[in-house]
Amino acid sequence: MKRIMLLALGLISLASTANAVPGGKLKTLQLGNWSCEVPGDATVMPVAKPELSFTTIADSSYIAPDGVRGSYLRLAGDVTLTSGTFAGRRFTLDGEEIMRETGDGDRQTGLRCVHASPVNIATPG
Repeated sequence: MKRIMLLALGLISLASTANAVPGGKLKTLQLGNWSCEVPGDATVMPVAKPELSFTTIADSSYIAPDGVRGSYLRLAGDVTLTSGTFAGRRFTLDGEEIMRETGDGDRQTGLRCVHASPVNIATPG
């Protein structure tokens, strides 16, 4: 009986350590419209790229401008669009409302996507 208890305790402890996610904590993006643009500066206005924008919906999914639904994976501050029109695009989050696209070698491409829907602010209580 003691052997069974020790075996069960060992299995439970192994199961609890298997919850770690390589690459960071699994999260989702803010729901709503993400407007993509090439940022400007004090002298140049940003250049909108509506063809690269998308809308996030429930279940780690998005809808591209062509109406095709895809999915994404967010691990901590890294986002990868895994299926759909934009499959393979990668981003690094700059806060919860701005993503900067990354290309080969994790270099920024110069494109950013800004959450353009109302901000979801939790109320205390």
